[in-house]
Amino acid sequence: MRAELLVLRRWPAAWGLMLVTPVLVLLSDYVAEFIFYLTLTPTDYSTYGTPAQNLQSLLPSQFNIIAVSQFSIYGTTPFIVLGAAMAGGDWGRGTITTALLQGPGRARTFAGQALALAVAMAASVLATFAVAAAASIVIRLVESRSVNPYLGAMPGSVVIAEGVGVALLIALAYGMIGLFLGTACRSAAGAAAAALLWTLIIESTLYGLALQIPRGALRTISDLTPGACAVTLTGLFGTSGGGAGSQNYLPVRPAAAAWTLAAYIAGALALTMVLLRRRDAVTERSRRLRLRRRPAARSSGTSRAAGPPRPQTAVTGVLASLRAELLVMRKRPAVVALILVLPADMLITSYISGYVLYATANTGISLGINAPQVLSTLLPDQYLTAALNGFGQFNGLYGAAVLMLLGALTGGSDWGRNTIRTALLQGPGRLRTFTGQALALATAVAVSVALTFLLAAAASAVVALHQTGSLAPAGSHFPAFGHVAGALAAALMLGLVYAAAGLALGVWLRSAGAAIGAVLLWAVVAEPSIEYFAGLLHGVILRIYEVLPDAGTNTLVNLDGNFNVAFGGPPLQEAQVAPALAFLTLGLYAAAFLAIPALITRRRDVS
Repeated sequence: MRAELLVLRRWPAAWGLMLVTPVLVLLSDYVAEFIFYLTLTPTDYSTYGTPAQNLQSLLPSQFNIIAVSQFSIYGTTPFIVLGAAMAGGDWGRGTITTALLQGPGRARTFAGQALALAVAMAASVLATFAVAAAASIVIRLVESRSVNPYLGAMPGSVVIAEGVGVALLIALAYGMIGLFLGTACRSAAGAAAAALLWTLIIESTLYGLALQIPRGALRTISDLTPGACAVTLTGLFGTSGGGAGSQNYLPVRPAAAAWTLAAYIAGALALTMVLLRRRDAVTERSRRLRLRRRPAARSSGTSRAAGPPRPQTAVTGVLASLRAELLVMRKRPAVVALILVLPADMLITSYISGYVLYATANTGISLGINAPQVLSTLLPDQYLTAALNGFGQFNGLYGAAVLMLLGALTGGSDWGRNTIRTALLQGPGRLRTFTGQALALATAVAVSVALTFLLAAAASAVVALHQTGSLAPAGSHFPAFGHVAGALAAALMLGLVYAAAGLALGVWLRSAGAAIGAVLLWAVVAEPSIEYFAGLLHGVILRIYEVLPDAGTNTLVNLDGNFNVAFGGPPLQEAQVAPALAFLTLGLYAAAFLAIPALITRRRDVS
């Protein structure tokens, strides 16, 4: 355990993942909300409430509710990714062999690793509650004249202990599941990709569909997931502003939720232990290293002398590197999974969930939903909107973050595993090798974008045929070619920019795991905060914001509109710019993000 804790202390990605939740609660629930409270005007009172009503959720009496709410279904990603990266990194780097050769035995070695992960989870949970408590106390001191003494008091120690216990149980469940994924995948990057697919797509989709279908096998499966249990246990504390007496939706019984999470912890530990005890610890990488150390066989003297190497041009060198990178991508399940994330999420979020919402309109939680309005978003004339919205931040999964993860995995893996040396020694030259890698990444982005648009078009055609008997019903024809070309260009531009940004992070940090941690920090903490504050900017500061990637992204994502209203939400008021300026700005960012890793690859010592 001491050895694993030492590794965690020296590992920047681990620090980043452990700090995601404390930083998020500080920025989004206190800093951003306090600024919102200070900037409320009388015209906003009818929609957002009075300043006194908004101040309630920022005071110490509510800090426990805000802190524990961070561990609901959508806040568990950092914990499962940390466990996956911790176990997968040992197998991917081959350090698991060294650890198991030190003498404690496999069971004791694994127990030490699990305990170290539990300590890291506990530190993150305690830091989250401490940050929330400190921020609420500071706000109480600043606004002491407006604070009701009852609301300014801290909750009881028993209530705080219950909140910490619930948060720790949820964090441990997801951390141990990540530990199993890392051991099963033998790779930090692959395990992190699997963890993200589970938390951001599979689990959240099951939960969302189960809310609309209250009975049946789907609801039973959803209730058995750790996410539904996390929603139940965090919902027991109520909603901030309303106090612990406010009612939340609880998918399962609280006792069953607690026992289910405990079963996940025990099951993940048991399965990981079985894998660790039965698996050959000599990894494929170790075998390759031993083969390299073997003396080369002597020549028999009768073999034909090798001719001079063929001269290689810039084009052939780049093409050779491109073919090699594409081969690597095809052989890596994590890369294939990330390429398929956007089309799969678009299909589930926009069409499957949308059709279920249409079919269950005006019943249960869908009461008040306009069925014809929902159906209109599923028809052919809206498929470009569905495809483009998937690249934005407000459509379930943040598509730009997925593309950054793809770039981070592509760029960071070579440097983390030191395979960059082999690639650069093959002869094409550093810049040609990097150019081939960048072209391979662009190809992967193009495949993901093309699949997203093709699936959207096919799904809309199926819905139209099923509902109207025609592939192009009256008033809902497929868009013209020029319209489709513009939407495709916007999606490709977004994909290239964010994939190049991930590539730059991976090359700069020399590690896919560290780059993935940086992407998660940006997507979960930095980006939502920037987007929130953008609505408060004006004048020169707003002009500066408009040349950042955010404004251009908002513009292109909503180039064909946004159907958030049809799903019961308000119109999205995001800071946007002219489409031509968005294309120009994002194109310049793409060029810069590609130039940075190219320069690093050319000048960095790889020995």
